[in-house]
Amino acid sequence: MSTLISKLLNPGSRSQELRLIARNLLQLYKENRKNPSKHVVIFLLSLFSSTTVAVIYTLNKVISDIRDKRDSRPLYKRSSSTILKNGARELFIPYKNRQKRVIIQPTEPELYEKDKFKYKNFAKNIKTEEDHDKIFSSKFLNQLIIIWQILIPKVNDKNSIFLITQFFFLILRTWLSLLIAKLDGQIVKDIIGGKFRKFLRDLAYWFLMAVPASYTNSAIKYLVKKLSVNFRTNLTRYVHDMYLDPRMVYYKVMFNDQSIKDIDNFITTDINRFCNSICSLFSNIGKPMIDLVFFAVYLRDNLGTAGITGIFVNYFISAYILKRNTPPFGKLTKEKSALEGEYYNDHLNLITNSEEIAFYNGTNLEKIKINEIYDKMMNHVFKVNRIKVAYNVLEDYILKYTWSALGYLYASIPIFIISVKDDVKKSTEDRNMRQFIVNKRLMLNMADAGSRLMYSIKDISKLTGYTDRVFTLLTVLHQVHDGDFQFGSEDWNENIKGAIQYHYNGLRFEKINVIIPTINGGEGTKLINELDINLKQHESILILGMNGCGKTSIERILAGLWPLYHGLISKPNDDDIIYLPQKAYFSNGTLRDQLIYPMSHSEMLNEGKTDQDLIRILKEVRLEYLLDRDVGLNYLNSIHDWKDVLSGGEKQRVQFARILFKNPKFVVLDEATNAISSDIEAYLFDLLRKKNFAFITLSHRPLLIKYHDYLLEIHQDGNWSLETLGSDAAIISIEKEIKEIEDKLKDVDSQEDRKIQLENLLDGIQPKKLLSDQIAEID
Repeated sequence: MSTLISKLLNPGSRSQELRLIARNLLQLYKENRKNPSKHVVIFLLSLFSSTTVAVIYTLNKVISDIRDKRDSRPLYKRSSSTILKNGARELFIPYKNRQKRVIIQPTEPELYEKDKFKYKNFAKNIKTEEDHDKIFSSKFLNQLIIIWQILIPKVNDKNSIFLITQFFFLILRTWLSLLIAKLDGQIVKDIIGGKFRKFLRDLAYWFLMAVPASYTNSAIKYLVKKLSVNFRTNLTRYVHDMYLDPRMVYYKVMFNDQSIKDIDNFITTDINRFCNSICSLFSNIGKPMIDLVFFAVYLRDNLGTAGITGIFVNYFISAYILKRNTPPFGKLTKEKSALEGEYYNDHLNLITNSEEIAFYNGTNLEKIKINEIYDKMMNHVFKVNRIKVAYNVLEDYILKYTWSALGYLYASIPIFIISVKDDVKKSTEDRNMRQFIVNKRLMLNMADAGSRLMYSIKDISKLTGYTDRVFTLLTVLHQVHDGDFQFGSEDWNENIKGAIQYHYNGLRFEKINVIIPTINGGEGTKLINELDINLKQHESILILGMNGCGKTSIERILAGLWPLYHGLISKPNDDDIIYLPQKAYFSNGTLRDQLIYPMSHSEMLNEGKTDQDLIRILKEVRLEYLLDRDVGLNYLNSIHDWKDVLSGGEKQRVQFARILFKNPKFVVLDEATNAISSDIEAYLFDLLRKKNFAFITLSHRPLLIKYHDYLLEIHQDGNWSLETLGSDAAIISIEKEIKEIEDKLKDVDSQEDRKIQLENLLDGIQPKKLLSDQIAEID
């Protein structure tokens, strides 16, 4: 062999040796043409299957592109979504030079009603055992089984096909590893025996085997990532359909469990980590398990039953030792995720309220809060790292070194125990050498499989933490989504006694109690006692009261944000009511999007409305000058940060524009004109009355009574008074307010004198004494 290598390195003889190698390879091809080796067959089958998969994938992509081009729309149109007749959502996503059509099928309404009982029964049946860190604990398995029905909702789901395909490739990779181990022993035997032709043949087989082996590894990695994406898609869509349900779960969830304040972190980070963890775990456990089975069956013929038994006894002892010394990784992972979510929320709060914090000069306090949670999070990370040190030492010693040494021991059993005759000593030595190489490689592969299986203990512990987080999220969402959701209470069975009647031509409150949602339910803090109102069509009412008396709470109950614990509300359909909250909301988008919110552009066009209608509405609320800030009508398509571009009064007038665009039967105004000048305010209320809107105004300003038909005053003790307003009552109320202001103005002079006296005292100037006091001192 050394002579051959020296010749190959010699430039003079290199061409002759290359021709010799080429002749030998050609001769090997001729010898195997009629009876090809199984390695060649494996290579050809792999190449054929790869080509078949590539052709199918290409054809599917071509058909999909043709369908997309047929259903696509030009790129210059804004991406939008439309609800189809069957309830599916049609999306157009920018893709290359066009927009790709995507159909999202609706979630069955009955699905959540059926699934909620799984979570209710789980909460009832699960014992309060601290087993969330036990491998394959009953709590962990039950949670995983329930979530699994979301990941793979039916047997013939595409994810089932991906799982079966991944299992096939895992078996194929193990089988190829077994063949490569045999080929490795044969190559070593050829090198030591100086059999150059067989060495070249086996080396050629090695390169042929590398093709299906590489393809198999890539396919497994692809399937793991594909499954992870599909699992995350199913789980996220399931969560989104509940979280963004018309029952406004995204709002009500704050009343359920304060431990899930960072729900955004649950939905984004924890779901992603859970899906990646469970898909990786399937590959990390499936491959070692298959390796152990295949290699054990093969080694049993070489090592015997005693050798295989010793190997598995070693595995069980190692697993027991590692399990006894495994830290609570599941609990630590769950705590880490919670701290990361809290740290994220503090930064989000700083971004959301940056202007207010800057005005208050609260930088130092916010810095202390963020540094505090950051230090807490980092201390937890350092704690986890310290815990891992001792465990990693024990783990590496057992899995890397002990198992490798035992692998040599078990691989040498056939050589040291089996005796041979002298006349076949040489052939036996060759066989032993080859067999030892094969056994050694398989033993090392088994040791690697066993070590990866043991390493998976940590992965399983982490998965228990992610599973518990995701299951907690799903449980809370089902509790809030339930029609009998008890605000602030974990009891699924307590009923709310109040009732709401829809499709009523007007508005009627019958003995409703306004109660703050808490864990106490109907026994909580009562803001208003047995309120009675009967408002007919086209009538308006002004609700007056001090801050905190419960005015906005009435709006929350009417909109379904808060529960109605007692009484009856009769109101129009929800689509016929529009609510204007105290803080105007503006989405990311164009001016058109702000005016038609929450409708999309395509939905506006479907209703037969155009930009000319929006221009007319802008003129009606006296905002037509906004169109002159840019280039005419194109300003409707301009994208700005509208909450910063518009002033407070402009924001409130945009809300009135939304009223005119939607044209509802009923309007609820919560301090909707407190940033508007008095002349524009009068104009807007007259506009509402002119268009015959029925509206409720929540305010603390008595001057607004002249625009309403009724006045409801809420007192601090929860009592109330209702009166019908006429012109005389309005005038009397205004005169009363004017008199109160005049009385305050009369006292201005005395207050100014007192102010001067206090300033003199602060400056050390004694006040001048009266003349009578000076005469008394002289006497």
